[in-house]
Amino acid sequence: MSLLIRRSKMISFRLSPEEYQTLQTACLAQGVRSISDLARTAMQRVIAPPSQGDPLSDEVRDLRDRVRKLSFELNRLSRLVEARHGNGEGSEQC
Repeated sequence: MSLLIRRSKMISFRLSPEEYQTLQTACLAQGVRSISDLARTAMQRVIAPPSQGDPLSDEVRDLRDRVRKLSFELNRLSRLVEARHGNGEGSEQC
């Protein structure tokens, strides 16, 4: 979702403290930056045509792919570092 879109309309509704806490927890779990973004995405799901993809799911899938690639690369680099230390390279001797 683009952060450059200027939004000028506002919708307001009241929540119980428990509902608010649940939404805050959902934001953390979903990696959404605010309750407003979470609510906006949920409303877009309600009004989206059935054939249109879920924007939040697409973003989450993209982030998971990126994390998977980073994890792979970190594991590869870790093995390289361990191999060098195992061969005596890079270790200082007094």
